Amino acid sequence: MSDFPRTLFIETTTRCNLACPMCVKNQPGWQGGAGDMDFALFERLAPAFGHAQAVILNGMGEPLMHPDLPRMVAFAKARMPEGGWCGLQTNALLLADALADAQGERLADELVRAGLDVACISVDPDEASLGHGPGQSGLAARAAQLLRAAAARAGRSLRLGAETVLMRGGAEALPAQVDWAAGLKLDFLLATHMLPAGREQEPLALFHPCSGAALEHFAQWQAVATARGLDLARVPFAALRFRPTGQDAELLALAGEMRESARRKGLWLNTGRLARTDYDELAQLRALFAEARRRAEAAGLDLRLPELTASSEHRCGFMRDGAAFIDWQGNASPCHFLWHAYECRIFGETKRVHPQHFGNIGQAPLEELWRGAAWTAFRAAASAGEYPACGDCDMGMCSDACGAAGAFEQDCLGVGVPCGHCPWSVGQLMCLGSEPL
Repeated sequence: MSDFPRTLFIETTTRCNLACPMCVKNQPGWQGGAGDMDFALFERLAPAFGHAQAVILNGMGEPLMHPDLPRMVAFAKARMPEGGWCGLQTNALLLADALADAQGERLADELVRAGLDVACISVDPDEASLGHGPGQSGLAARAAQLLRAAAARAGRSLRLGAETVLMRGGAEALPAQVDWAAGLKLDFLLATHMLPAGREQEPLALFHPCSGAALEHFAQWQAVATARGLDLARVPFAALRFRPTGQDAELLALAGEMRESARRKGLWLNTGRLARTDYDELAQLRALFAEARRRAEAAGLDLRLPELTASSEHRCGFMRDGAAFIDWQGNASPCHFLWHAYECRIFGETKRVHPQHFGNIGQAPLEELWRGAAWTAFRAAASAGEYPACGDCDMGMCSDACGAAGAFEQDCLGVGVPCGHCPWSVGQLMCLGSEPL
């Protein structure tokens, strides 16, 4: 393993000019505070910049809110190795607001001349606006034009892209968003599922937490059950009978065969969740993704899409890329999931996320924290990928997974990292820097 992180996520601020309800920062349970990273604290990362292939100036806030952002870009870029890139993800309203057009142009020039290499602009999933909500149509396009013009004036290459959140009722706009991005000659479009922050948002989520392999296995056995006049969705009810007879006994016997077959394949099955699956909607989403990919390929647009169902491959892009996450107060974390204290909804239950900090860069150099025994052990465990498929588990959220009993200690397999239910590791969430550009 490297002596330094190769990818740095640095939270310049937690302040934002929006208050999106889907953001965990705007829900009860957020404990990340509100403020800007002090530039003197940012300077303490100088040795780490010398080894970083990517520096992403993002966190739970709008980076353009930080008054020293261009100065931070310049400081990092001046120390990064050849070929390294510095980027950010932004709602871009401070660039594109017509009332501050000259100020936006000046900020775009400052960022590009400072060395900004990648800019990703958040866009609304609504096909009618393709901007940032009602009354703000076209602002994302205006921001992209300002940044591209600034790059031309500076004689620099700037990779421009957009990011959108897929939600029920808005995902149908994805192919149109591809056309929109291609029309603006953007370099990439990144789509991610939402992470429900509250119970009221769960109906909007499209991601299926069960693995594709489990869904396929269940569909095959459901076809067998249907041919026999049975329904696997009734298994929980049949199991409650003291002495099942008739069709209930036949159903439980079939369910036993299904589980034994799954065990031989190394699959876990959450029968209740699988039985509630809308296979027609999944088929429609797959067709939607295929059409979006077709349009992107024809236009030469780099389209990044999340998984529709939980990935069967246990992997973590943050571990692969040697990532370190620094919050605005200097606390060092191993991944996006464990960066802050907040609440969200996972598997239909409230998940209390307890942050994992391995020290503070205000008290010790990042490279010292990175090489420490605790962080090294975490990276080794997360990289091994030996954690369970929590979305396929039939037991529900355990106390460690839901965080109700305190900070995570270990999962049901005795692994000390909470990767089995991490929305990034299963393919639900994507962000700038989570996948190679």
